[in-house]
Amino acid sequence: MFATLRSALNGETIDVELVKNLSTAEWGELIRLAQQHNVIPLVCDGLAGLRKELPANMFAKIAGLTLVAEDKYGVRVEVIKELANLFALHNIPLMVLKGYGVSLYYPQPNHRTFSDVDTYNFGKLEEADKVLSEQLGVEIDVDVHHHTTCVYKGVLVENHYDFVNTSAHNSNARFEKILKSEAEAGGKVHKIGEEEIMLPSPMFNALFLMRHMALHYAAERVSVRHLCDWKQFVEAESNNIDWQRVQAIYKQFNMNRFADAVSAICIDHLGLDATLVPNIERNAKLEKRILNDILYAEFDEEKPASGLFKIVWWKTRRYFANSWKHKLIYNESVLWTFIQSSYSHLLKPKTIKH
Repeated sequence: MFATLRSALNGETIDVELVKNLSTAEWGELIRLAQQHNVIPLVCDGLAGLRKELPANMFAKIAGLTLVAEDKYGVRVEVIKELANLFALHNIPLMVLKGYGVSLYYPQPNHRTFSDVDTYNFGKLEEADKVLSEQLGVEIDVDVHHHTTCVYKGVLVENHYDFVNTSAHNSNARFEKILKSEAEAGGKVHKIGEEEIMLPSPMFNALFLMRHMALHYAAERVSVRHLCDWKQFVEAESNNIDWQRVQAIYKQFNMNRFADAVSAICIDHLGLDATLVPNIERNAKLEKRILNDILYAEFDEEKPASGLFKIVWWKTRRYFANSWKHKLIYNESVLWTFIQSSYSHLLKPKTIKH
């Protein structure tokens, strides 16, 4: 899989011996893994030059899944265009976070899949939600931490008032202040359709993308797509990042070891130029454990489909099984954070089953 990703992202030639003798079961596992990690279109790009060497049915399946992903990308872009037009009419600023903006760093943007549209309105959340409700007829859900949600044209829109969940971790509240400051400093103007939106600045993303990845990793897991995002972002924006300041903030919040490991994995497995991320400290044992856990999670029990007690018990066991990740990411007590996180779920009961 990593060979196909390097081919798609860097134009590297894949050794035909890697694929010509794969069994049907191995092809099935490649497709399953690529789907799970949201990189099917990239795998398709990487294998395109070897079509003659591949089982026709396998490539046809991958190509078919890629077409579906392209269609979904197009729908989400149209939703962003409509939001941009709507907010512009009401003088509401719009910054689009994560998926769409990051996709622009890829050779073929619509091959970077994303599911949700994440927005930020620079303190005008209530006005934005009112416009969405009145003009689009959508129902606004406020029972989620750090953003409201609605579904428009089948696409989940997360409208952020905070960039990270400040209720579950004290350190997130401090990190949020830094992110807000970076957001207010401005971003990059981007034309989409007939309107302009704001995309985050490189400094904001250097902090936000890594923090977002770290939070997800500590709580559950991240995907290989997150690694691809970091690699593509760094290659495009490294010269626009104050690495000394960024890495000092990583260290301040105890996420420097995770950040260094992520960059090291991208260097070793995705072909990231090592000179673009200065002063990282290598730890082969930690890097291996993180990569293995990303690919095949150490806690891999499937979440119960229903039953409040079953879900709570599953989440409790997952939390303590992942306590090593918590210690890697945070400088807060595992037990106290569990208590604080449990209380935050009680404040927003719908999140208990998420």
